[in-house]
Amino acid sequence: MARELVLLGVPERAIVRERCSMSTRENALFGIDLLVRHGVRLESTTAVTCEWHVGRARALFSRAGADVDWIGVPATGLSRIERLWQRGREGLLAWIALAFFVACARTTPHSSPAASAPDPSAELLTRASSALAKAEDTRRSQDIPARAQQSPAPELRRRAARAFGRILAPDDAPLLRALEDEDGETIAWGAYGLGESCRGDEDARVRALASRLVSIDSAGVPPGTARLRLGRSVVELPHAIDPRIAILRGLGRCGGEAAEQTLGAWLSREDDTAEAAAYALGDIAARRGSLSPRSITELLDATRRRWVGASALYPFGHIEPDALGEERVRLVAASRALLEHAGPTRVFAIRALGRVGGTEATAILARLLESGAFSPAERAEAGRNLGKLRAAGQVALSAALASLVAERDAGILAGDVYGVVRVALESLSQDPPKSADGVLWSLAALEPPAKASPSVRHRVSALRCAAAARLAKGQWDADVLRGCDTGDGEAGESARLVAVGRGELVGSRRSAWLELARSKHVRVREAALEAIALHRELGDAAILVLAEGLSSAIPGMVAKSADALQALPSRGLDPRIATALRGAMAHGWTADCVETRVALVDASLATGVDGARAFAETACRDGNPTVRSKAAKALAIASCPAPDDAVRPAPEVDHPIERPVRVSFDTDAGALAVRFDPALAPIAATRLVALARSGFYTGIAIHRVVPGFVVQLGDRDGDGYGGSGDSLRCETSPVPFERLDVGVALAGRDTGSSQIFVTLARNPQLDGQYAFVGKAEGDWDAVAEGDIVRAVGVQE
Repeated sequence: MARELVLLGVPERAIVRERCSMSTRENALFGIDLLVRHGVRLESTTAVTCEWHVGRARALFSRAGADVDWIGVPATGLSRIERLWQRGREGLLAWIALAFFVACARTTPHSSPAASAPDPSAELLTRASSALAKAEDTRRSQDIPARAQQSPAPELRRRAARAFGRILAPDDAPLLRALEDEDGETIAWGAYGLGESCRGDEDARVRALASRLVSIDSAGVPPGTARLRLGRSVVELPHAIDPRIAILRGLGRCGGEAAEQTLGAWLSREDDTAEAAAYALGDIAARRGSLSPRSITELLDATRRRWVGASALYPFGHIEPDALGEERVRLVAASRALLEHAGPTRVFAIRALGRVGGTEATAILARLLESGAFSPAERAEAGRNLGKLRAAGQVALSAALASLVAERDAGILAGDVYGVVRVALESLSQDPPKSADGVLWSLAALEPPAKASPSVRHRVSALRCAAAARLAKGQWDADVLRGCDTGDGEAGESARLVAVGRGELVGSRRSAWLELARSKHVRVREAALEAIALHRELGDAAILVLAEGLSSAIPGMVAKSADALQALPSRGLDPRIATALRGAMAHGWTADCVETRVALVDASLATGVDGARAFAETACRDGNPTVRSKAAKALAIASCPAPDDAVRPAPEVDHPIERPVRVSFDTDAGALAVRFDPALAPIAATRLVALARSGFYTGIAIHRVVPGFVVQLGDRDGDGYGGSGDSLRCETSPVPFERLDVGVALAGRDTGSSQIFVTLARNPQLDGQYAFVGKAEGDWDAVAEGDIVRAVGVQE
């Protein structure tokens, strides 16, 4: 039929192919919904069907609320018996349909005929949602109902496209079908999946994405919905999913010359797709380290357009300065001008200045670091980038830090200024300029206030010891280092370890290293293990420490030990190491210890310990895709096929939370909260809320803080390797990560567990790479690494 319509002159893009209706009634409801969405008046519509079918079709369409004109096409080539059978069948079905509608009318006497008919979208979605959710979670594309992508219900097609976009099966046909859909959100999920699985087939994917981008733009396809059905409830999406933006970011993930040219053309648009094009060019620059001269010029031109502005500077944070050529001057001028306009994208101007360097950029960054007119995230970014500008940057950083400390005095220990000071201090090199001595001695002598809390003492120690390490200049036993820690000792030991590692580890220096390698602080021990790769002179001391590390029950210690083991000279496997390594391989590591299991696969095969091949082959059958891919690489094979029955659906699949839940955190930094939202990641949001209810986060330390970037928590060991014991599969989405958005921390695909992060600034590199689980509340800029979550509350 479609072919004949095209021959009659109907534009192909105006033809909608629908093959999923099981009955004329479903066809009627789908057709009416389609006409209404396209703004077509029902009374001006003509329907065509077989002559023998007109009576029943007219009745069913009329009862569904659409009185349209009908054309009956005579059937040809039928015998008299076949024509009699058709008439009898139609009469019987018409009587059954009439009885059905009369019964419905009697049960709902005040409803209109259209309202009395069940909604096929809800009906089909309810029937298929459980199967789709399980197929998505278990990564089994073959379990997605075949009819889902042709359903008349847009919500069902969206769910199917979302599942395919997260599974990323080798067959991209379902994603290409989603890309050709008429529903904006379905298109977005198809584009997202194609972009994420682009590697190895970039040219074909770019052609498909670019072609669809042009067609939906000319056809005016609306953005994705802002509402989503979850079970029997409808929830608000945290971000609208625009298909054009998803396609543009997909092009950026694919990369290549054709993608870059397409993206450059979209920078001149007068809507938010121009900003998305800039971020997509940043994706290409991050992977390649450069962009074409034409793209660089187009980006600098776009900084003057209101729909792009500072967003056009995002790619410059990833471009090598040598690739800028004569445009360096324009880049500094554009960055300087855009710093006058506050907003979430102003941070990209700061990063661009740090990348390009030079006298003017250095002076601007130093003023910005000192200025209270900029946000804590922006000032932290300025300090971080000053530290990258070699000698001139170090001098400017020293002066700005001195001014900041003198102005704030003891006030640097509280609130969001602490993070700014710490970044500036840690951005100074281990051999800072002489001009930094004054501020370093001032910080090394910083005293905690009377009756200071453990949290404040921890902050004092972090600043004192970071300053002391730079003053000691490699003298690990210097007095300034010995007395720097006023807290639990971790900051002092970390600073001593840095100083110890600046010389050859022999004699008393080796003894000091060995003492620190057996610290009670996990992160100190792990840092000592990292030194083994750089200090071959450790000899037998390294063997002892590695054997002890491999025998640990802490996942991070074992992972670090396994990594360090491969740096040892290849002169035969020491029996102590062999015994410890076999014990680690036999240990029952939980599902979320992905990094530990992968490190053990690599270390066992590299050393040739007994059972290494069998251990790697078992990993090749693991339910986690990251473990399988790493095992395949270690075994030097093309791939490890996904197991058919090793992965079971998460228990949350059948009972996710159906609306946002607020979780409050009483911390050393004050009252904070996260509103966990199930709209885009129902399984992760449900799991995290359950962990909060169980008390998992109570008493936990916030183990990672990068001022101006993220705050991360959820590991009871405090080193970033641990979790709750259970793993979470990725529920990533084509949505942006704005300031104070919350995501699930990962160490590879499907490696989430209990760790979450809170963003402190706009970071487009996170978009689509992590599960979006909610929004944070409170002053997260005031959090310091090591702050404790004292109490947790859950409010429905």
